[in-house]
Amino acid sequence: MDVVEPAPARMPISSVRLVHPLPDPKTGVFRDVIIRELKAVGILHDRPTRRVTFGRVVPGENVRIPWPKIEPKPRPEYEIDTKRFQVEERTFVPTLLRPPMPETILDELRGRYSKFRTRHEPEYIAKKEAEEAEKQAIKRSAKSMLLPVQEFNRKQREERRARGQPELTEEMLAKIGEVIVKNREMRASGKNPMVDSVQKAAAELSIRDEVIGDEVTKTKTKSKKTKDQPRP
Repeated sequence: MDVVEPAPARMPISSVRLVHPLPDPKTGVFRDVIIRELKAVGILHDRPTRRVTFGRVVPGENVRIPWPKIEPKPRPEYEIDTKRFQVEERTFVPTLLRPPMPETILDELRGRYSKFRTRHEPEYIAKKEAEEAEKQAIKRSAKSMLLPVQEFNRKQREERRARGQPELTEEMLAKIGEVIVKNREMRASGKNPMVDSVQKAAAELSIRDEVIGDEVTKTKTKSKKTKDQPRP
């Protein structure tokens, strides 16, 4: 006689199916049915507990599959437990004669060293004002210690400010008027002073290049003749 011994074996999660009793559409008798597909509906996010709850529905059948009921675990009571009436009992009544909490707790609640704090103690304000005054004094002393070049530049700037904005004299205005009239006359005659100056500069450059080229050619010819002469 063969003996069969049970042995543990692994089963993939894809082979696990949900079995739920559903009524037979013909007879109306409940029977266990394998649920091959489920759809989550009514998803709720509970922020305080960070829990997500949802319902289960068989798609196409609109049959809601309820979650199994889990009975709460009984919690034994001990003598040291705090009773409900003790929790609800009011044992502290704040008054206007003293603060409802120690003063040191205020610094923990509002952030004593926060950069967004706007109200400070008088001692702290006086300390910061003294630090700012010391920084300004250091800046003023640094301005007084200047190098000779910096002192000269500073004196020049003060002199320019004292002179004010320069003013055009009658002679300057007359000279500017002469230049404007001359330019207008040249434009009316079809000559452009800028083009003429550029053409003149280009011509000078071309002449200079030709002279330099001739000198280089003469130098090369002279050196060649020197090489070709027979040595004594």
